[in-house]
Amino acid sequence: MKLVIYNLNTDGTIPNYITDGGYLASTNNNPSPQDYDLVGVATDDAPQTAIASEAALLAYCQSKNFEFKNPITEEVIPLETVVSSIWSKLG
Repeated sequence: MKLVIYNLNTDGTIPNYITDGGYLASTNNNPSPQDYDLVGVATDDAPQTAIASEAALLAYCQSKNFEFKNPITEEVIPLETVVSSIWSKLG
């Protein structure tokens, strides 16, 4: 298993090699339904290069200026917490 950045298929379905995904949606310049870059756990045969490390995933999030808030309290959740949670899905 590896963590990758991917897009939906042209018909809007999730690629077969994604086992858990839809994280960290970020708009791109592709036409719908491929107009978001997503992060997900993929099988080793996925065509994308793996995100190399938890630090690389954090750097990606920082480059996108992601901010996450608790939906109830509106408190900001540290990026490190979000990244660690996603990275842990690799098992």
